[in-house]
Amino acid sequence: MRIRIFTFSILLLSAAWLQVGAQSAEKSSGVVKLNMQKTAVRSNEASKAVSIPMVQQPVMELTGEVNGFTWIEPRYTSVLTSESSYKIKATVSAEEAIRFVNLFNNGQFVTNIIPPVPTIQQMVVEQQMELNLGSNNLKIEAVTYSGKKIESSVEVVYDISSARYLALIIAVEDYDDPSINDLEQPVRDARRFAELINTEYNFEQENITFLENPTKAEIIGTLHQMRHKIRPDDNLLIYYAGHGNWDEEMRTGYWFPRDASRDNPVNWLPNTDLTNYLNVLKSKHTLLIADACFSGGIFKSRAAFNNVMSVEKLYKLTSRKAITSGTLKEVPDKSVFIEYLIKRLDANKKKYLPAEQLYSSMKEAVINNSPNIPQYGTIQNVGDEGGDFIFIRRD
Repeated sequence: MRIRIFTFSILLLSAAWLQVGAQSAEKSSGVVKLNMQKTAVRSNEASKAVSIPMVQQPVMELTGEVNGFTWIEPRYTSVLTSESSYKIKATVSAEEAIRFVNLFNNGQFVTNIIPPVPTIQQMVVEQQMELNLGSNNLKIEAVTYSGKKIESSVEVVYDISSARYLALIIAVEDYDDPSINDLEQPVRDARRFAELINTEYNFEQENITFLENPTKAEIIGTLHQMRHKIRPDDNLLIYYAGHGNWDEEMRTGYWFPRDASRDNPVNWLPNTDLTNYLNVLKSKHTLLIADACFSGGIFKSRAAFNNVMSVEKLYKLTSRKAITSGTLKEVPDKSVFIEYLIKRLDANKKKYLPAEQLYSSMKEAVINNSPNIPQYGTIQNVGDEGGDFIFIRRD
């Protein structure tokens, strides 16, 4: 009897062990699926790289050691960037002591690195490399004490048109306060402008936010949300059309949202609120285009028109610029300023159009056909470093 009970216990334990094993197998299957998902993400990253039209060589993931080199950054043989410099990082291993390491860009010597220890046979090479527009072949060459050379290279394509362009377009023409005259043109003009930058320039539809007759709270709320959306390499355009006011005594300009009251400034949007947000929206370039009558108070300096820097240099430097319609007390409903702004953007045939050149091309036409004197300049105290916003026309 005892033998039967013992045998039955053994059978129960065996069944339990088999059940645990089955559960473990199921869990293992789950882990395998998770790893497959990770692999798929990596494949998606690779496919994005493959789809880059400017890449001149096959894109492969750099895994493991190749000819004595293990690349850490970049991870692929060819990558695309909108930044003017790129940090490369790789581990180089040699069969004998490394005497020095040379770095090249498109065959041109850039710098060399001396190992920290004369007898070292393996070292990490890390260097910020300045790029030229277009393809950059970045090569690391390690030279040993016997004169033996080992080398490896990657391609980094510097293309400013690969950067994100975002736009916040605000148009106000219907006012709640009956003592503020409604307008007829701002929304229509703003829609024309939004369509133009979407179809002819590098602004994707999902990156254009359109506020039609917003309240002050809606404008502030949108700006606040953009703090979490804007990246340091992004380009941001803010467009406003509607009533505004310039307070000479306080030296402050205001936008009038839909809920503005003529005799109570609580819902007016002051320039100071706007510049506070421009200071925390850490884009690479920001351009403000305003068809309103507050313009004078936002500028640190007006355009001197002595800017002869190339597009490459202008894009490299951070900018916070504005183009405004002027400082009149009243904005005409039919905006000559917006008319010529859209006309010059539409007629432009250049691939790259700096905001200062856009302003220069329309300034005289606006002056000749309206009482306004448009203005262009640097927005004060928000981080401008001398660059400019570059409109990039689609191919």
